[in-house]
Amino acid sequence: MRSYSEKKNSKGLEINIVAFFRELSKKLWIIIAVTVIGAICGAVFAEATRTETYTSTVSFVVNTATENEQAASGEINAQINMAGTFSYILSSRVMKEAIVEKYPGEINYATVDKSISVKVVTSTNVIVMSVTAEDPKVAYGIANTVVEVYGDIVSETYPNAKLTLCDRPVLSTYPNSDKSLISFATMFGFIAAVLCCAVYFIMFLVKDTAKSANELSDKLDVHILGSVQQITNKNKTAKGLLVTDRKNGFSFIETYKSIRTKIENNSARTGNKVFIVTSACENEGKTTTCVNIALSLAQNGKNVLIIDADLRKPSVSKLLSLPDTEYGLSDVIIGRATLDNAIKRVTGFDVCVLADQNGVPNPSELLSTDKMEATIEEVRKEFDYVLIDTAPASLVTDTSVIAGFVDAAIVVVREDFAPYSRIRMSIEDIDSNGAEIIGCVFNADTSNVSKNGRYGRRYGSYGKAGKGSYGSYGGYGSYGYGYGQSTKK
Repeated sequence: MRSYSEKKNSKGLEINIVAFFRELSKKLWIIIAVTVIGAICGAVFAEATRTETYTSTVSFVVNTATENEQAASGEINAQINMAGTFSYILSSRVMKEAIVEKYPGEINYATVDKSISVKVVTSTNVIVMSVTAEDPKVAYGIANTVVEVYGDIVSETYPNAKLTLCDRPVLSTYPNSDKSLISFATMFGFIAAVLCCAVYFIMFLVKDTAKSANELSDKLDVHILGSVQQITNKNKTAKGLLVTDRKNGFSFIETYKSIRTKIENNSARTGNKVFIVTSACENEGKTTTCVNIALSLAQNGKNVLIIDADLRKPSVSKLLSLPDTEYGLSDVIIGRATLDNAIKRVTGFDVCVLADQNGVPNPSELLSTDKMEATIEEVRKEFDYVLIDTAPASLVTDTSVIAGFVDAAIVVVREDFAPYSRIRMSIEDIDSNGAEIIGCVFNADTSNVSKNGRYGRRYGSYGKAGKGSYGSYGGYGSYGYGYGQSTKK
């Protein structure tokens, strides 16, 4: 059988758009909130910068002069074309200078230039001039001045054409309706939503975590033993999520039965009996997975031993609510106890357990000894299956040491938690030390969450651990902080 390093295929940067939009949908309420805040900011900005304006309008009709003072039908198109020319004349510099000169009061060219706008009504020979100013009297005064001077300006340019006054200006008594508030609110809200989505997309790329079981299989070329759905254990007295508790739901229990079947098939085909169960990082649910696989095998009539080889933070005893024991794995390794004294049968679960109650100061040194290897070989003969819970593989060397003594490894990967770089490093490290990677268990899968609710808040320290320190990859290093400080005398 080829090793993992021989099978893996480097595919470079891949972007799973479907996974991104699925993640984005979970943050939809945040995007909506940011959009609303952006719209409010836009409205506030528009209101703060708003200035009331008033408009007076003057309209003209273009005619061509004939002997009968009427336009022939063939001249209509010419009039429409000439309307464009007259609109230019009405907004020309000559026209504006004439207005400044004729205006009854003090006014400068810049004010006139800013106030006047001219447009031709589409497909007609009608021209509308709008005069807008902050003072309604100024707007009205400029418009009236236009009426006084436009005739002389036009006659000098087109003596054979007439620009007839259609509507005279009126003094505006109400300010113009201001649509800038809606426009700014819409624009700011849209920009805020786009920026929020962009930030999430960048975070999605940088985070680079397993979003689905299929993605995990494709990216790392690993077999998926099972995908454990995310639920909440409603049994308040339970220490963890175990397959022996029917309150955890049919799907949860059946998933572990399916994983059990695949492990039994692998064992029948290869002769594998001793498995390590690990994860790349802390709080991915490796101990829960290890214990549940062992319990599922025991339910099928197998003689199973669980070894808690996470000597830094042993937690199997806590998960199974076991009473304090005098001896554990570390005592066997240093010769303080025999296997017969240290292994305890848990009648309520029909499994045997070899576990310490507290951490030890030198776990790597103990696990790398010949005695540890001899211990594994001895229990191999006595049990049908041996499941070994180990420390997170990417954080400490303990798992790599044990990998050389066992048959195969199962890697637990929690959804959207550990970066692919750490998962890949863990798998390659285990594989290089001689343990066959038979597959991964995809944990806390939210792709098809049942009505039972959320699963995963109880992982790790069973009631206290969640994703915890996730945010920067260095946060995972908290596993080693204080690690190895023994409370064992």
